[in-house]
Amino acid sequence: MANKKNTYEENMYNKLKQKGLADKYEHAGIYCIKIDDDIVYIGKSHNMLRRVS
Repeated sequence: MANKKNTYEENMYNKLKQKGLADKYEHAGIYCIKIDDDIVYIGKSHNMLRRVS
């Protein structure tokens, strides 16, 4: 199952790169997840594009 997940993540990552998002999002960053204007999660990532994928 883990191998299937990795393949899906790699495919999504490559699709986002093909759409030209690598220059804008392939860097470290901090993000939050909001539900109805309430912040429910705050995280950080070394590669935001990979995190989104």
